[in-house]
Amino acid sequence: MSQRPIDAEATEALLKLASKTVDDQLGREQKYPELSDFFNTDFSANYVAPDPRQQILRRKRAISLPDTLFEQYNLLECRCFMGLFPEISRVWITIDHRLFLWNYADGGHYESYEELDQIIVNVALVKPKPDTFDAKVEYLLVIATPIEIHLLGVAIGSGSSPHTLYITNMSVPTDNVAIKNIVGTADGRIFVNGNDGRLWEIDYQAEEGWFSKKCSKREVIGSPLSYFVPSFLSKIRVDPIVKVVFDQSRQTMYGLTENSNVEVITLAGTAHLRSTIKSSYILQEGKRKSNHNRTMDENSFKIVDIHTIPLTESKDISLLLVTATGCRLYFGQKASLDYNSQRYIDQTNVGPYLLHVRIPPTFENAPEAVLGVQGQYRVHQSLYNNGVFLAAHALHDAADALIASAPDSGPINKASTATKTVGNTYIPKLTELAMIAGLDGKIWGMSEVPGVEYAGAIDPAIARNELAVQLSRSPREYLVLTNSGVQVFSKRRPIDILQQLLLDGRGSESELVLFFTQFGRVESCAMCIAILCGHPSLSLVAAGSQYASHSASGPIAASAQRLLLEWGGKRSASERLASERLASTAVAGSELGRPVSQSSSGQYTYRHTALSLYLARMLRPIWKRKVLKVTNTARGLVDSEIPDLVLTAVQKDLFSLRSALHASMEIFTPHPIVTSNPPGESDQIEIENANVESKSLKAQLLLITQCIEGIAFVLFLIDAKMSETVSNIPAESQQALLSITYETLLTTSRGHDLCRELVTAVINKQMGHHMSVDAVSDTLQRICGSFCNPGDVVFYKATEHLRQSISSNDPADIEDHARESLRLFKKVPFLLVDETHGPNKLQGICKDYMNLKFFPGAVELALSCAQDIDPSNKASGYVQDGMNSRDIRVEQYAQRSTCYANAIAVLKELGLDTAQGPLSSFAFHTMETALQFDDSLFHTTLYDWLLNHDRADYLLEISSPFIEEYLKQCTLIDSQRDLLWRHYIKVDDFGHAAQELRRIADSTRYQLSFDQRLEYLSLAISNAKSYPAGSDPNTDNGRLLFELEEKLEVGNIQLDIIRNLQAMLEEHRSIVDNPLLATVTRQEARNRILELESLFQRCSAQLLDVDILYHSYVEPLKMYESMLAIYHASDVDDEYHVRAAWDGFIAKVFLEAVENGRSPLTDIEVRVKDLGRRFYPSAKVTPISTMVQILERYPHLPQTASYQASPGWAVRILREIGFPYEALFDSFHALIETRKQEWIAPRASLVLIQDIEFLLRAWLVESYGIEVVAELNDVLGVSGDEWLMYGGGRSGASSAATATLGFSGTGTLDRFRARKVEEAIQVYIRMLNSASWTPIPISSAFEENMGGSLQEMRAKADRLVQRLQAISGRLQRL
Repeated sequence: MSQRPIDAEATEALLKLASKTVDDQLGREQKYPELSDFFNTDFSANYVAPDPRQQILRRKRAISLPDTLFEQYNLLECRCFMGLFPEISRVWITIDHRLFLWNYADGGHYESYEELDQIIVNVALVKPKPDTFDAKVEYLLVIATPIEIHLLGVAIGSGSSPHTLYITNMSVPTDNVAIKNIVGTADGRIFVNGNDGRLWEIDYQAEEGWFSKKCSKREVIGSPLSYFVPSFLSKIRVDPIVKVVFDQSRQTMYGLTENSNVEVITLAGTAHLRSTIKSSYILQEGKRKSNHNRTMDENSFKIVDIHTIPLTESKDISLLLVTATGCRLYFGQKASLDYNSQRYIDQTNVGPYLLHVRIPPTFENAPEAVLGVQGQYRVHQSLYNNGVFLAAHALHDAADALIASAPDSGPINKASTATKTVGNTYIPKLTELAMIAGLDGKIWGMSEVPGVEYAGAIDPAIARNELAVQLSRSPREYLVLTNSGVQVFSKRRPIDILQQLLLDGRGSESELVLFFTQFGRVESCAMCIAILCGHPSLSLVAAGSQYASHSASGPIAASAQRLLLEWGGKRSASERLASERLASTAVAGSELGRPVSQSSSGQYTYRHTALSLYLARMLRPIWKRKVLKVTNTARGLVDSEIPDLVLTAVQKDLFSLRSALHASMEIFTPHPIVTSNPPGESDQIEIENANVESKSLKAQLLLITQCIEGIAFVLFLIDAKMSETVSNIPAESQQALLSITYETLLTTSRGHDLCRELVTAVINKQMGHHMSVDAVSDTLQRICGSFCNPGDVVFYKATEHLRQSISSNDPADIEDHARESLRLFKKVPFLLVDETHGPNKLQGICKDYMNLKFFPGAVELALSCAQDIDPSNKASGYVQDGMNSRDIRVEQYAQRSTCYANAIAVLKELGLDTAQGPLSSFAFHTMETALQFDDSLFHTTLYDWLLNHDRADYLLEISSPFIEEYLKQCTLIDSQRDLLWRHYIKVDDFGHAAQELRRIADSTRYQLSFDQRLEYLSLAISNAKSYPAGSDPNTDNGRLLFELEEKLEVGNIQLDIIRNLQAMLEEHRSIVDNPLLATVTRQEARNRILELESLFQRCSAQLLDVDILYHSYVEPLKMYESMLAIYHASDVDDEYHVRAAWDGFIAKVFLEAVENGRSPLTDIEVRVKDLGRRFYPSAKVTPISTMVQILERYPHLPQTASYQASPGWAVRILREIGFPYEALFDSFHALIETRKQEWIAPRASLVLIQDIEFLLRAWLVESYGIEVVAELNDVLGVSGDEWLMYGGGRSGASSAATATLGFSGTGTLDRFRARKVEEAIQVYIRMLNSASWTPIPISSAFEENMGGSLQEMRAKADRLVQRLQAISGRLQRL
């Protein structure tokens, strides 16, 4: 069995359906009414006298007394008595003091006992007390003489061997009392009564005691008058008891007296209770209940016989009295109900009450020779047992007639299994089949022969239901002893009647119709199936029949098949109408299980219901019985609850049924009749009914096979020492097995699992004895494949190979057997893992493999099992859907987890959870084996295990299709966030590594500092740069790198913001901590701290978008450096906002310097140069014209005028930022050319031209070196130190900047540029020369801060003109 059978659930469902069918059928049979249910009136007299061919009794044979006994009779001197002992197949005959036991079965042999010297007056056969005699003694003969009562042991001879009589030396005196009756109980008690009216019990024991004899008697109860009569008159007769009967079920003894009184003696308990049913009460109540029927006339009234009715037959009726006129009087312990007046009668007598009077049958057509001349019965003895009543009717002094009656089981069974529309079971009046037959001679005794029960004891609860039990035993036989011999009568069962009709070949259609009508179609079809199967209880009722057996191929079987075809279908419309009319009259006559209507869906045909009924009856002997019983609690011994003979009988019946079904499958297979095309509504119902019946038929066939094999398995266990086998299964299973029934064992998964455990125990026992399992497994597979299927055989063979591998010392042999066991184990994964097949075996096998150093095999087996037990990978879906505990897939998940745990255990054994360095060879190959399995859930389990044991290094070495997805899930955990990008780097997938690093930097899931986020971005950029362009068509490497760099740039801005926020927080905290400040100021600082902390927490927690940074932080908090950085990062082209940002920045630096007592212009120079270099050469964030305007005018503003700026302060800042000279010159010159308002005035122009002259001198030094100093020094009046401050050489940086700004050339002041500069110088000189230095009003505060007095201004202008001219002259010489 490579996997669980695909149809396992369907098989279990079919068995459940079949089991329910069996239960339903057996349950319906339990509805058969008990005796009291029929007595719903005070009296009844419903009889049917059937056709002579169908009479209830058939005279089977007559056996005459052998001549040897007649010869003994001729020696008679005094008295002769005789009677029947059917239990030992003997007729007892006493001739004076001699006892003869005649074997009527063979007609001639007899045993004799002639050891007594007294006349024998009575003989009885009773059961002995347990453990009193030897086990061979099965019965006791109680022989009564006028003087003593003797006990003899009887050992039953086998076959035709004679019985053996044993002298027990046990006897008691009778005190000269004639013994009338001897009664024995099932537990060995013996009661006797004599003609003195007393009742005695004979006590006997194996050995004499100190104060007790081996045999004695004690009085149970005396004569009613014995206590009032003097002892010398105690022999006077006072209405003696003439017959005693004992009700074993109620522990009650009844004694019939000569005057028709009934003594009731209760033997239960230590106190014996006694009461009397008076004959006057019996007569009075009998007359009233029988409506004064003539059979209850007081002149002819006499009770002639008495019978008990056990609890199994009726809970309410316990006693049957028979009158001389043949009336049957039924007594019970419940209050008597007068059905005529519907009132309860207040009885004065104590004891059972008369409940019902059964009037004897009348036979109008019977001849006078049978009925007698008086027209009224004269019954002198009778027999009653389980519904059948026989009575001896005295025709005259020399001859009797036999009257017989028995319930008509057909109508009773139909009624008991049908219901009214209101749902109450309807019970009809008791109708009996009756007959009368004349006999040769007088009847001395009647007795029923113990029947042969083919499948064990019949359940007493259904013993009254003849149809239910007719196949469970042989036909009931009755012995009638007359003075001429023994006549044997056999009761015809319904199936005997049907068999006779078919066997004789004379059964007309009308007789068959009558038979099917009487017993119903279902029951009749069930009997046809029994005939078809050749059930062993069937006997050839026709003497000398040519047919030797009831095989399914004989003519009688063909007739049964014909009846099944003709009568086994659905009812016709007329039958339905008749049924409806019958139901409307409240007489439920519908057959057992037949369809309610032909148009009803989901109903079965008669033959199918009959098949269900027949199968249920075949299974009844075992169905509800337990499988095991405890035989010795102390030693824990068990045995089969049901004898093996019974099991074998049931199995044979099922074999026959299965064979018959296979041979006649076309009869039982439903064929819907479709009358229209397309099928109409009625056709659809036909099709549906056929499908339902087909499914039921399939279920029953499956159940039959299951039962046959299940019984075979139990029989095998019996032969294989059941106690030893059961003791080897788990204790819990042992307890379950002790309580389980065959129904559960054969039809449920639990029963099947217990059988598998037993099979395993048998195999283990074989292996424990070092014996081959092949023979046992082959036997089990042959006789009970359902309980030992091919999968079991494979498992056992694999186990055998594993055992051989363990026991071998040859390495090659060890490996060969281990690999072969692995190959076989992989075929039966469910037997290893699924606990419904027994305890989990996988773990033990894996441990054995590890002990054998077969580590890859252990992992391979565990993971193969995981895949095979869940081929659809439901467990993975279960995990993905959230692992709801109510999910039906939890079972597959648990099974897979079990397999994974075993695989992981192997890896742990190899040290993968602790080992350092490279893996060992065993570990490497084992891990390689594990990783080869395409099992995502296992890979997840393995990876989890490695991580839980800090083996991330091993994890990153794994290459599998599942590792990437797993690591993606790991990134959800903070501590494992780095695994995925490290894996990407490991496999040279730098693009995905960069993307993952960017995701981590952006994620808020992790507890990262902001520096860490920037570090992840830096790593992402490094990986993006290592990512070859075009290696992934889905990824634009260039764009990825650009986005990362841009994000890093914004991140750096955010870092600056964070630092600024920290500084601001520190500043405000210092305010709060300063006690010298005002309370309001400090409170405002606290409030501000709260706002700043909120901003700081948000800004530190994640990377923010540039818009958020600008609008939430930079702009509100006036962070001008960050503002310019954002303009630069965002490539903002807005000169207005850029200038405002620079103005704000410079103003902020100025205030900070002033507050800290530093030189503002110096701080501004340093800070502007740093910030400018950061953004240069961005023309949008560092526009040269804007920068020139801002810096040129800043030292001359009112707030800065008091601070002395160094020469060329603005030019020096801008040049050190990186602006080229030519661009600076053009920007400064533009201020002159555009004649902006603030630079028109002479003072402003002078200041501006001074900085231009400074720019030109620096340009010359930059272009031509320090040698120009000597040439111009005398003219310009510039010291060497002042020249050195300009650098004195060409700047590669400036050249690069010039190129970046779009200027041609290197920026050297060459001849071409010199011409332009020279022209500008001439303009400057004219402006200075034409300037009016007369005292005129200052036009602005800006101009007011420029220069000093008029004289000083004029002198500055003159010196400036000289310098300009010198520079111009030098330029002309270029």
